[in-house]
Amino acid sequence: AMVTQKSLGGTGEMVERGPRFCRCCFYRRFKRGKLAALVLVPRRSLRVWFDFFADVHVVWELMAVPDTLLALVSAFASVFIFEEYLTHLAVSLNWTAVSFMLAFPLQNAIKEAYKRRETALSALVDFRATALNVYMANAVWDWPGAETYNGREEDNRPREEGGFGMKKKPCNVQLPLDHKEKVREVLLRLFEAVQEVLLVPRAGHARMEYSCGYVELKQVEFALDKGRTEILRLLTRLHRAVEDLKAAGMPANEASRINQYNLFLARDFERLWAAKVYYTPIALRAMMRVMIQLLPFFYGPYWLYVARGTDGEKTRGSLVFAVAFSCLISLLLIAMVNLEEQMENPFRHANRDSIRVKQEMDLARQAIRLADEDMESPWKSDIVFDWELLGESDDSEETQTEDGMASPMF
Repeated sequence: AMVTQKSLGGTGEMVERGPRFCRCCFYRRFKRGKLAALVLVPRRSLRVWFDFFADVHVVWELMAVPDTLLALVSAFASVFIFEEYLTHLAVSLNWTAVSFMLAFPLQNAIKEAYKRRETALSALVDFRATALNVYMANAVWDWPGAETYNGREEDNRPREEGGFGMKKKPCNVQLPLDHKEKVREVLLRLFEAVQEVLLVPRAGHARMEYSCGYVELKQVEFALDKGRTEILRLLTRLHRAVEDLKAAGMPANEASRINQYNLFLARDFERLWAAKVYYTPIALRAMMRVMIQLLPFFYGPYWLYVARGTDGEKTRGSLVFAVAFSCLISLLLIAMVNLEEQMENPFRHANRDSIRVKQEMDLARQAIRLADEDMESPWKSDIVFDWELLGESDDSEETQTEDGMASPMF
């Protein structure tokens, strides 16, 4: 039984996506709802293998860095140096020193890096939500006019002459007809500027403390400063937009609320700025990277002990195992350091664990666009979701349990 995979397109219509799938390998979770049923999920026995091979690829990417070559040279050299010149130093060492010197600091560094990512992500979603409310307040909030509830529309022309009415003094300035469009333009430019700032390469590298990285540091600082200047300029324009609303008659309490939204928007940007320009200690990261290269030599007696075994006899197999064990420890530490380095910049582009800045800002733009498209629709009109219009799919004759096993419907 082969079924064509279908899903919602970008405009909501049902579209074909990909080849046909086999029910014995994939299933849909109908019990979770119609949206969940659009997703094809591999069965448990299959997704175990998919996840395993994907995990291997992830680990390989973490290890495939220039540091790895140097670490492997140290791991190989440490075993053979002790085997050739220091054969009397075979000792079974414990790993307490490694825990204190590397594992514990490295674990905390990774933890703090992910904590900074969560803080930055919280600031970004707050920024996006506040921006939507700023736009809606500027676009739809109305207030009592001189004769009826149409203060936003009043144009200082009497109704007898085809206008929308005269404004009450002293707030008798007509609201510009393009006020909503201008605020939308400011917000869209604000999204663009914030995206550009967050995607600037980060500072905080050890090389930037010395002449080899001085020029790079100055370029990063210059780019960030230029972006910050434009963002602050756009944020202040939103306050001046509120002044136009007040001049047109908006009550002071409602104008104050919009200015509070503007305050939240500026505060969320400053939180993003702090996450962008502050990092974990350079000295801590430098110490970890250097110690990883030196560790194999300090544990040379242990590799020698492993190669000789409890009976003191060295074989080719035991020597290969000692070298492999030394390389494994170095590779794992390199992978963890690389993971921390990747998360040092929570806005790093094209990284699987960092914030997807472009996608998040696209969602902000999409929110403004959707709000604008729905502006003329009555708020109490019926709402029908796209997925409720879809017919039953070809494989709707069976329901799925949470563990992926299909149970036929009779």
